[in-house]
Amino acid sequence: MRAHAALWLLLGSLGACDGTAPNRAGKACSTDAQCDGLVCKTASDRVPEDLADLEFVCQPAHDGKQPGAACETGGDCLHGVCLLSGACAAPCTNDASCSPQQRCAAAYARSTTETLASLQACVARVDLPSDAQVATQVRERALRAGVAQLDLPPSAATPTLHVLEHLDDDTWPLPDSQSRCRPPLCARGLSTRDAQARVLFELAQLPADGPDNAVATGDYVNPLTVLLPNGPRAAANPAGYTLEVEAKRAGDLRITTLSRTQRGQRLDLNLYYVGARDLVASGDRGIPTLSAALEEVDRILAAADIFIGEVRQVEVHGALLDRGTPLAAAEVSQGFRYLRSQYQVLPQLPELFKLSAGAADIALDVFLVADIDAGGRDVGGISGGTPIPLGMHGTPGSGIVIAADMFLSNDDSKQLGRTIAHELCHALGLFHPTEADGRVFDPLPDTPVCPIDHDQNGDGILDARECAALGGDNLMFATSDAEDTQLTPEQINVLRQALILQ
Repeated sequence: MRAHAALWLLLGSLGACDGTAPNRAGKACSTDAQCDGLVCKTASDRVPEDLADLEFVCQPAHDGKQPGAACETGGDCLHGVCLLSGACAAPCTNDASCSPQQRCAAAYARSTTETLASLQACVARVDLPSDAQVATQVRERALRAGVAQLDLPPSAATPTLHVLEHLDDDTWPLPDSQSRCRPPLCARGLSTRDAQARVLFELAQLPADGPDNAVATGDYVNPLTVLLPNGPRAAANPAGYTLEVEAKRAGDLRITTLSRTQRGQRLDLNLYYVGARDLVASGDRGIPTLSAALEEVDRILAAADIFIGEVRQVEVHGALLDRGTPLAAAEVSQGFRYLRSQYQVLPQLPELFKLSAGAADIALDVFLVADIDAGGRDVGGISGGTPIPLGMHGTPGSGIVIAADMFLSNDDSKQLGRTIAHELCHALGLFHPTEADGRVFDPLPDTPVCPIDHDQNGDGILDARECAALGGDNLMFATSDAEDTQLTPEQINVLRQALILQ
């Protein structure tokens, strides 16, 4: 009996050490690492209800597209996951589940032609042309509640885009917040870091002719982006810069630094149809009115030798249109089809931009919703920043949104095209030459300014006619007219240096 027992123990030991793995096929999983050589793939026999969590089990690998490849359905992909944004992906539980060039993000996958499923997926941190230089660093405890000073490295003659993300604060907006800083992180000032420091931007005291290097601020600037230099008055500085920021909470800071030496011409677009009137995927550029609007964008941007290239069309279906996504610190009832003001902001706007997570292409994300009502004021379009975090899909500022129904209902392709072009140029780095209040101006010396004393009707808002000889005909003037499409040489220079152009 003892001999038999000894032999059994020996055989058991050999079985445990012979390198074979236990059979995980059919077992629940959330990453490939849990499958011992198999693939963590969607359970094809369990179609989830609309917006329910996607379920995964370990399965043998089969022919399917790798993560990042374009797809139409989950069946196209190795892991059975085709993201809403139109690319294959692998599931994850945290950033450690993904490669160093990826992050683990909340996303939606196409479960049927009319429904979506929720999951955590590995998505690329940055999608830019191959010649782009990308560097990422995390500064632990660099942020404190209140104001902090941050060092930014020297910039070259070629503009460098710094994208700053607060890693310990994703609560936006705070319903009870009276702070002038609504996003997790806001810019307050920018100066050179040499012996005789020069103030380039100071929010509390903007100069009459505009700052030397403007930095976008506002309710929807998240993450914070800083383009250095931005305009000829802010030359490259070999000593570096000091950026003053405000945060509501202390925490870690991630800075992604992006730069390129080459210039491009082609701007690819991802068009997300989010409940706007009659919009369905059609042809190369959508239905006729939208296609004509993009032709108008081509005409306008031709002045900068930029043209619209490939267009990916993404239809958003199901409950997500009207439910939106919940926020941790707020009660939000509106969905994505109609963006409505709440807490003095559009609380679903950052969540809308996050739908682009994992798009995996070098393109700018454009969301076409039915309507935007900002506190009783209809808005034609909004950009997630100036510039947005170019090449970074799925952040709260990744893209532009257009209130399409006001143009589609009148078949007004010309005004729709001008509005898209205006917001695209914000996303690529252009500010309003003159803000509507006539008191804030951009950093470019060749854009004319129109002070508030040109407000002829006394309503406190400048319109294009009141500033006809002072920039009212410029594409980037704060209030729009379909005929106002001029761009100055310095504006063209900023656009041509945009990192995302191919």
